[in-house]
Amino acid sequence: MKLFKSPVRRSAAIVAGALAGLAGAVAIAAPASAHHPTVVPKSACVNPDGTWQVTWAVANSESDITATLDSVEFGPAGRSTLTGIDTASILPRSGDGPLIGVQTLNEHVQLATLTVQAHWIRLDADNGEPYDIVQVDTGRRVRPQKECEPESPSPSPSIPTPSPSAPEPSESAPAPEPSASESNPPTEPTPTPTESAPAEAQWIYDQTCDTLTVGVDVPADWDDLTVTFTPSTGEAKTVTAPAGKETTVDFPASTGLKVVASAKGFEDETATITYKQPADCDTGGNGGGDDDGGTLPLTGAAAGSIAGGAAVLLALGGLLFFMARRRKVKFTA
Repeated sequence: MKLFKSPVRRSAAIVAGALAGLAGAVAIAAPASAHHPTVVPKSACVNPDGTWQVTWAVANSESDITATLDSVEFGPAGRSTLTGIDTASILPRSGDGPLIGVQTLNEHVQLATLTVQAHWIRLDADNGEPYDIVQVDTGRRVRPQKECEPESPSPSPSIPTPSPSAPEPSESAPAPEPSASESNPPTEPTPTPTESAPAEAQWIYDQTCDTLTVGVDVPADWDDLTVTFTPSTGEAKTVTAPAGKETTVDFPASTGLKVVASAKGFEDETATITYKQPADCDTGGNGGGDDDGGTLPLTGAAAGSIAGGAAVLLALGGLLFFMARRRKVKFTA
């Protein structure tokens, strides 16, 4: 008698094999998944000439081993420069602080990006053989509104003026007694330290052909903020912005879109962000260049021509229908 294999048994065997392979892959990849670089924009400001800059910090997740940056990409390409971070830079251990770099961008750029690929070399605990671990991370920062503080020039050292030396007393003349002012020289008043201006929260925004992104940058020494963004069309969005971080929300781009940003407790300091379509967008779309973004209604001379043609066709159709009802046409073979 010939035995047939059950389809259920065959499917179960395939699933079991796939699960076993997946478990093995996870077991092998688990040690490497902990390694990662972290790209964070520490600060950003606008220069007096309209350009702006971002200070990046790239940190190592590992405290016992350094890493090497295999690749560094920053954007937008051709409209920004980066100093302090490049390919082959050594990423210090996590306890030794991050790698710092400064990116300077064109005045027309609205978004800065930095992508790094870090490379670790570990020794296998079982056989002592080295193996490679490679991970990638990307940081983003929208153009800020805060202006860069001007650098104060370092004071030049003053040259002391030599005082005339006093004549030495002769043996016959007694030495003069020191006056009270010389015996007790006046003490200079201790300068009162001036307090630095407190950090301020900053409204941030970014706009593309399809999206208007608005948000708030809360200083680290502030409390969390509750912020409401109310668009001119659509529903409002309320978020809790944690201190020391940037929090953003997105709205679909449309012509004339305005978003009013208001923080709880600071209602008298609202901001209105108006969407302006970037110059490189497809003007035929509704705020963006995608094919499914919609089109504007057709108006003007072209619409009048189409309407006139449609009226002529309707009149002709009505005439043919009327003639067909009054005359019967007979076809003969």
